[in-house]
Amino acid sequence: MSDTQLQIGAQTEAARLVAAAIEPIQTTLQDLGSALEQAAPGFRGAAAGGLVEAVQAWFTAAGDLLPTLGDYAAKLVQVDQAEAQTESRQLESCSRLADRLGGAR
Repeated sequence: MSDTQLQIGAQTEAARLVAAAIEPIQTTLQDLGSALEQAAPGFRGAAAGGLVEAVQAWFTAAGDLLPTLGDYAAKLVQVDQAEAQTESRQLESCSRLADRLGGAR
């Protein structure tokens, strides 16, 4: 079985990478939108209507991507914070137990 133990700080680093990717993704989406807008005059009739409908639906769905990535990055940081607090409480408990038993910490 693989090691599933969390490494404190790893999730925060992952959050940094996710957050750093948001701006390039946003730029790519804007560039794609501009390219589609420039190509749209080449479509006529039903093809144009179908293209517009499909592109609008795609961009509506893609519009949720950036805030979702931001939320995901925040949740990753929260995992690190919660794990650090849990580890601290566990160390304090072990220390108190060792003191009670008269052993070394």
